[in-house]
Amino acid sequence: MKTQEEIKTSFRLAGQLDFKAGEVVTKEVFSNANGSVTLLAFDKGAMLARHQSPADVLVYVIEGAVEFEVDDTRQELKAGDSILLPSSTPHTVLALDRTRVLLTRISA
Repeated sequence: MKTQEEIKTSFRLAGQLDFKAGEVVTKEVFSNANGSVTLLAFDKGAMLARHQSPADVLVYVIEGAVEFEVDDTRQELKAGDSILLPSSTPHTVLALDRTRVLLTRISA
Protein backbone atom coordinates (compact mmCIF):
# COMPACT_ATOMS: atom_id res chain seq x y z
CA MET A 1 0.00 0.00 0.00
CA LYS A 2 1.35 3.40 -1.01
CA THR A 3 0.07 6.34 1.06
CA GLN A 4 1.01 9.76 2.43
CA GLU A 5 -1.10 9.12 5.53
CA GLU A 6 0.01 7.27 8.61
CA ILE A 7 -1.33 3.72 8.55
CA LYS A 8 -3.81 2.74 11.30
CA THR A 9 -4.20 6.34 12.53
CA SER A 10 -7.43 8.29 12.00
CA PHE A 11 -7.46 11.49 9.94
CA ARG A 12 -10.03 13.92 8.47
CA LEU A 13 -10.39 13.70 4.71
CA ALA A 14 -12.22 16.99 4.14
CA GLY A 15 -9.49 19.00 5.83
CA GLN A 16 -6.72 17.41 3.76
CA LEU A 17 -7.20 19.53 0.65
CA ASP A 18 -7.83 23.26 0.21
CA PHE A 19 -9.67 24.89 -2.68
CA LYS A 20 -7.76 26.79 -5.37
CA ALA A 21 -9.52 29.50 -7.38
CA GLY A 22 -10.97 28.16 -10.62
CA GLU A 23 -9.29 24.76 -10.33
CA VAL A 24 -9.69 21.13 -9.36
CA VAL A 25 -7.06 20.07 -6.82
CA THR A 26 -6.30 16.38 -6.19
CA LYS A 27 -4.52 14.35 -3.54
CA GLU A 28 -4.03 10.61 -3.69
CA VAL A 29 -4.96 9.15 -0.29
CA PHE A 30 -3.60 5.70 -1.10
CA SER A 31 -3.06 3.27 -3.95
CA ASN A 32 -2.05 -0.30 -4.62
CA ALA A 33 -2.07 -2.69 -7.58
CA ASN A 34 -5.88 -3.00 -7.40
CA GLY A 35 -6.83 0.67 -7.36
CA SER A 36 -6.67 3.97 -5.54
CA VAL A 37 -8.55 6.46 -3.39
CA THR A 38 -8.22 10.14 -4.33
CA LEU A 39 -9.59 13.31 -2.74
CA LEU A 40 -10.64 16.11 -5.10
CA ALA A 41 -11.47 19.73 -4.24
CA PHE A 42 -13.42 21.61 -6.94
CA ASP A 43 -13.76 25.38 -6.83
CA LYS A 44 -17.25 26.55 -7.83
CA GLY A 45 -17.51 26.37 -11.62
CA ALA A 46 -14.43 24.18 -12.01
CA MET A 47 -14.87 21.35 -14.48
CA LEU A 48 -13.36 18.05 -15.50
CA ALA A 49 -13.88 17.80 -19.26
CA ARG A 50 -15.31 14.63 -20.75
CA HIS A 51 -13.03 11.73 -19.85
CA GLN A 52 -13.13 8.07 -18.84
CA SER A 53 -11.38 5.91 -16.30
CA PRO A 54 -9.68 2.62 -17.15
CA ALA A 55 -11.07 1.26 -13.84
CA ASP A 56 -14.47 1.01 -12.18
CA VAL A 57 -15.18 4.15 -10.13
CA LEU A 58 -17.19 5.07 -7.05
CA VAL A 59 -17.60 8.82 -6.49
CA TYR A 60 -18.78 10.06 -3.08
CA VAL A 61 -19.60 13.74 -2.54
CA ILE A 62 -18.26 14.79 0.88
CA GLU A 63 -19.50 18.39 0.69
CA GLY A 64 -20.95 20.74 -1.90
CA ALA A 65 -22.62 19.74 -5.18
CA VAL A 66 -21.53 18.64 -8.64
CA GLU A 67 -23.25 17.91 -11.91
CA PHE A 68 -22.29 14.64 -13.60
CA GLU A 69 -23.03 14.13 -17.27
CA VAL A 70 -23.09 10.42 -18.11
CA ASP A 71 -24.56 9.01 -21.35
CA ASP A 72 -25.87 12.51 -22.24
CA THR A 73 -27.87 12.59 -18.98
CA ARG A 74 -27.10 15.19 -16.33
CA GLN A 75 -27.42 14.33 -12.65
CA GLU A 76 -26.86 16.58 -9.65
CA LEU A 77 -25.03 14.99 -6.73
CA LYS A 78 -25.01 16.68 -3.34
CA ALA A 79 -23.18 15.94 -0.09
CA GLY A 80 -23.83 12.33 0.87
CA ASP A 81 -24.64 11.22 -2.71
CA SER A 82 -22.62 8.69 -4.72
CA ILE A 83 -22.42 7.43 -8.27
CA LEU A 84 -20.93 4.20 -9.68
CA LEU A 85 -19.31 4.25 -13.11
CA PRO A 86 -18.08 1.15 -14.92
CA SER A 87 -14.64 1.41 -16.52
CA SER A 88 -14.46 3.32 -19.82
CA THR A 89 -17.69 5.27 -19.14
CA PRO A 90 -17.32 8.77 -20.62
CA HIS A 91 -18.40 11.48 -18.16
CA THR A 92 -18.05 15.18 -17.37
CA VAL A 93 -18.03 16.81 -13.91
CA LEU A 94 -19.00 20.43 -13.15
CA ALA A 95 -18.83 21.90 -9.63
CA LEU A 96 -22.05 23.73 -8.74
CA ASP A 97 -20.50 24.86 -5.44
CA ARG A 98 -17.13 24.48 -3.79
CA THR A 99 -17.11 20.71 -3.52
CA ARG A 100 -14.96 17.94 -2.05
CA VAL A 101 -15.28 14.48 -3.57
CA LEU A 102 -13.78 11.10 -2.70
CA LEU A 103 -12.96 9.00 -5.77
CA THR A 104 -12.35 5.26 -5.40
CA ARG A 105 -10.96 3.36 -8.40
CA ILE A 106 -11.01 -0.44 -8.49
CA SER A 107 -9.16 -2.31 -11.23
CA ALA A 108 -10.41 -5.69 -12.34
